Amino acid sequence: MTTGTILTNAEDNQLGLAVFENLYDLFRSMAKGLDGELSENNNLSYHLTFPTNPMFKGVWNARLSTEEADESIENIIAWFKARNAPFFFWWTGSTTTPDDLPQRLQAHGLLDMAEQQKELAPGIKQTELGAPCMVADLASMNESILSETPDGFVIREVSNEAELLEFKHVFVETYEIPEWAGQAWVDATSTIGIGKTPWRMFVGYLDNKPVATNMLFNGGGVASVYAVATIPSARGKGIGGAITLQPLLEAHNKDGYKYGVLFSTEMGVKVYQRIGFRMTEVRINRYLWRNQS
Repeated sequence: MTTGTILTNAEDNQLGLAVFENLYDLFRSMAKGLDGELSENNNLSYHLTFPTNPMFKGVWNARLSTEEADESIENIIAWFKARNAPFFFWWTGSTTTPDDLPQRLQAHGLLDMAEQQKELAPGIKQTELGAPCMVADLASMNESILSETPDGFVIREVSNEAELLEFKHVFVETYEIPEWAGQAWVDATSTIGIGKTPWRMFVGYLDNKPVATNMLFNGGGVASVYAVATIPSARGKGIGGAITLQPLLEAHNKDGYKYGVLFSTEMGVKVYQRIGFRMTEVRINRYLWRNQS
């Protein structure tokens, strides 16, 4: 599946920013496919859909002036409160303004990535600096790792409800997230229809046991992966790299994508470098608002 114009001859800084554009396209696809709410204008965008996970409720691409920032934050919080949202993510990066937006968000009670892992996802290791944006040329990936996994390891695209639930269980176990956070992806995928979603979900099996996940989404001119996870007992076997790489190669060979992008956990950086990703100077951050009223 392709979304928009595929990027070609892009420099690393442009590709780093494509991490954001891919994410924004994912949010648009959520709102469209799940009959959610979506608002986009020149200085602020936000979306809200039903699944109980802050990925499905967020604020992004903020280009606010110093004078209007605090009022805009207050208005956004009021908007989500009026819809009884339990939480939302506010995404920031090198192009969001004002420069002190992160500090303003924290002053309004939002938690940075490092603080979130204490309360929501102990297995997702991040710092207050945010997640590093990584990029790769899909024609030059280290494909040898696909043959280095253990015998009995296979990757299958989710095609039925049982596999969708296996995706959830691996994702929840790996990152120690609440069950409802994983269930949100089950609910969203089931609502749109398995095989009909703009994202593609994969499960890796070792001796018929689900041990790894990945989700591919093509948008913003690039291919990207989300929800890459390997349960602790299956790590160190090349499984994480293989399940990341195989769907990206399909995006390249079948859909014509030239570049892969992602934002990484601290633990994932070396895995991604091994398969052909490289670091950029760009980082992405997200701040969590919780409805405590």
